[in-house]
Amino acid sequence: MSLALAQKSSFISSLWAKLSSTTLQALPTYIHVPTSPSSALEWVSSILWAVPKKKTTHRKKRLRMTTKWLRPMQNITPCPFCGSPTLMHNICRKCYMEARRRAL
Repeated sequence: MSLALAQKSSFISSLWAKLSSTTLQALPTYIHVPTSPSSALEWVSSILWAVPKKKTTHRKKRLRMTTKWLRPMQNITPCPFCGSPTLMHNICRKCYMEARRRAL
């Protein structure tokens, strides 16, 4: 038996000793309750081993998310006054600068 498995089995045995029969009876019937410490080890070992070995780096997370963020813009239309491309329902930069210059 490997050292890690021995440590896990001793951990499970100590947890099993702390549980009382009333605690096990209070659980709902759809939860599988192991009947012995060895079966409890099999039940918990699958949960304990399902962890990533290393932290996912910021670069890998961002690289995975790039396809979600970059989409072609569908709301670019020509300005009705000057014809330059602008977002729909927004004033274009050229017309805004012209109106600002006239207002001042």
